[in-house]
Amino acid sequence: MSNVINISDKFAVEEKGSIEIGGKVYEVEKSVGAVLRFEEVAESGSVKSLLAAIEGALGSEAYQEIGVEGYGIANIKVLVSGLMAVMQDLTFEEANKRFRL
Repeated sequence: MSNVINISDKFAVEEKGSIEIGGKVYEVEKSVGAVLRFEEVAESGSVKSLLAAIEGALGSEAYQEIGVEGYGIANIKVLVSGLMAVMQDLTFEEANKRFRL
Protein backbone atom coordinates (compact mmCIF):
# COMPACT_ATOMS: atom_id res chain seq x y z
CA MET A 1 0.00 0.00 0.00
CA SER A 2 1.35 3.45 -0.87
CA ASN A 3 2.00 6.05 1.76
CA VAL A 4 0.10 9.33 1.23
CA ILE A 5 1.38 12.39 3.01
CA ASN A 6 -0.88 15.41 2.97
CA ILE A 7 1.16 18.62 2.94
CA SER A 8 -1.71 20.93 2.05
CA ASP A 9 -1.66 22.71 5.40
CA LYS A 10 2.14 23.13 5.28
CA PHE A 11 2.15 25.69 2.46
CA ALA A 12 2.50 29.32 3.46
CA VAL A 13 -0.30 31.59 2.37
CA GLU A 14 1.16 33.53 -0.55
CA GLU A 15 0.60 37.20 -0.07
CA LYS A 16 0.72 39.48 -3.07
CA GLY A 17 3.66 41.82 -3.16
CA SER A 18 3.50 45.40 -4.28
CA ILE A 19 5.73 48.32 -5.11
CA GLU A 20 4.93 52.03 -4.87
CA ILE A 21 5.96 54.37 -7.67
CA GLY A 22 4.88 57.99 -7.83
CA GLY A 23 2.30 57.58 -5.10
CA LYS A 24 0.60 54.64 -6.84
CA VAL A 25 0.86 51.01 -5.68
CA TYR A 26 1.42 48.28 -8.25
CA GLU A 27 1.04 44.55 -7.59
CA VAL A 28 4.14 42.45 -8.29
CA GLU A 29 4.14 38.86 -9.51
CA LYS A 30 6.13 36.85 -6.94
CA SER A 31 6.10 33.44 -8.58
CA VAL A 32 9.19 31.34 -9.17
CA GLY A 33 8.69 31.94 -12.89
CA ALA A 34 9.00 35.70 -12.39
CA VAL A 35 12.21 35.26 -10.40
CA LEU A 36 13.60 32.88 -13.05
CA ARG A 37 13.04 35.52 -15.74
CA PHE A 38 15.30 37.88 -13.78
CA GLU A 39 17.93 35.15 -13.41
CA GLU A 40 17.87 34.69 -17.19
CA VAL A 41 18.47 38.42 -17.57
CA ALA A 42 21.49 38.22 -15.29
CA GLU A 43 22.91 35.48 -17.50
CA SER A 44 22.08 36.99 -20.88
CA GLY A 45 22.63 40.67 -20.16
CA SER A 46 20.04 41.52 -22.81
CA VAL A 47 18.05 44.75 -22.36
CA LYS A 48 15.18 43.14 -24.27
CA SER A 49 14.97 40.26 -21.81
CA LEU A 50 15.29 42.70 -18.89
CA LEU A 51 12.29 44.68 -20.12
CA ALA A 52 10.35 41.43 -20.62
CA ALA A 53 11.16 40.38 -17.05
CA ILE A 54 9.99 43.74 -15.69
CA GLU A 55 6.79 43.54 -17.72
CA GLY A 56 6.20 40.00 -16.47
CA ALA A 57 6.60 41.13 -12.87
CA LEU A 58 4.36 44.18 -13.18
CA GLY A 59 1.91 43.15 -15.88
CA SER A 60 1.47 44.91 -19.22
CA GLU A 61 -0.90 47.60 -17.99
CA ALA A 62 1.34 48.74 -15.12
CA TYR A 63 4.42 48.46 -17.32
CA GLN A 64 2.87 50.83 -19.85
CA GLU A 65 1.42 53.17 -17.22
CA ILE A 66 4.76 53.54 -15.47
CA GLY A 67 6.51 54.15 -18.80
CA VAL A 68 9.36 51.74 -18.14
CA GLU A 69 10.80 52.01 -21.65
CA GLY A 70 11.32 55.74 -21.10
CA TYR A 71 13.50 55.16 -18.01
CA GLY A 72 17.27 55.57 -18.09
CA ILE A 73 19.45 52.65 -17.05
CA ALA A 74 20.04 54.10 -13.55
CA ASN A 75 16.28 54.13 -12.89
CA ILE A 76 15.87 50.66 -14.41
CA LYS A 77 18.41 49.42 -11.85
CA VAL A 78 16.36 51.01 -9.04
CA LEU A 79 13.15 49.45 -10.39
CA VAL A 80 14.74 46.01 -10.73
CA SER A 81 16.13 46.15 -7.19
CA GLY A 82 12.68 47.11 -5.90
CA LEU A 83 10.99 44.29 -7.80
CA MET A 84 13.53 41.75 -6.61
CA ALA A 85 13.08 42.96 -3.03
CA VAL A 86 9.34 42.35 -3.28
CA MET A 87 9.70 38.96 -4.97
CA GLN A 88 12.24 37.62 -2.52
CA ASP A 89 10.95 39.28 0.65
CA LEU A 90 14.10 41.35 1.09
CA THR A 91 14.69 44.98 1.95
CA PHE A 92 15.48 47.25 -0.97
CA GLU A 93 19.06 47.56 0.25
CA GLU A 94 19.56 43.77 0.40
CA ALA A 95 18.16 43.30 -3.10
CA ASN A 96 20.27 46.16 -4.42
CA LYS A 97 23.44 44.46 -3.14
CA ARG A 98 22.48 41.05 -4.57
CA PHE A 99 21.19 41.97 -7.99
CA ARG A 100 23.64 43.78 -10.24
CA LEU A 101 22.96 44.73 -13.85
